[in-house]
This record gives sequence, structure tokens and C-alpha cells, in this order.
Amino acid sequence: MTRDEIANLLDGILDKELGNLDTPLASDWEYIEKKFGCQFPSEFKFFIELMSKYSFPGDILNVSNGNTNGNDTIEFTYDYEMKQGGWKEELIPFYSIGNGDYFCLLSNECPNTGVYYYSHEETNIDKEANNFEEWLKQLPIFLS
Repeated sequence: MTRDEIANLLDGILDKELGNLDTPLASDWEYIEKKFGCQFPSEFKFFIELMSKYSFPGDILNVSNGNTNGNDTIEFTYDYEMKQGGWKEELIPFYSIGNGDYFCLLSNECPNTGVYYYSHEETNIDKEANNFEEWLKQLPIFLS
């Protein structure tokens, strides 16, 4: 999907963000891709960048360290969960549902990673979509 197609999808299901928030810089993406040894899918990058314009229920984790919505960063969340123990190294959290549950990408599947749901209580990982585009297309139903 293109950035415009994703924006059109989000327009139909989300409210606009009230403030002017920063989108991740190229250097932010380079840093996080290097950290995880993963080239992220373009749809994922477009989605994260568009989160500076939309208000999403739950916490979409940030890539930018600039002016953000105050949610934690992907890097911070990953490092925190790794320190707690039991977190699988290849899991890259991007959406915090709460109570330690996350939607994640897998670094060892990049750039064609599926989207996975990690349940903290059950410590299991369920595949929710075969790729990020498929996950995006499920959002209208998921958020309804």
C-alpha cells in the first residue's frame, strides 16, 4: 500500500491528532533498523509516520525521539521487556495494548514479516496477519 492509501484507510477510522508531532527522521529509521538487523516494510514505516497525524487507541510505540504523543519508543519498550525476561529476541513491539500485551513484527522475517500478537499472561505469540498490509486492512474491524 502507498502512504496515501494508508492515510485514506486511517481517515475513515481515526480522529486527527491535535498537536503537531514529529515524524521519524531518516536517521531514526536507520538507527532502529540497525538495532534490530531488520529492514522494516514500507507500509510499516508509512503507518508509523502517519501516527504523527492520527490519534490511535492504545499506544502505537514511537520511532522518533522528537516531539511525540508521549508513548514509549519501540526501542525503550523492547529493552524494558528484554530486561524483564521471557521476551523473545526477535519480537519487535510496535503497538502496546496494555498489561504487557503487544502487536509485534519479527526481526528474523524482515522485510516480509507477519504481524504477531504477544500475550504476556499466556506468554504465547499468535500470528495475526501474514504481512503489515494485511494487518492494516483488518484495522477497521479490529477498531470497531
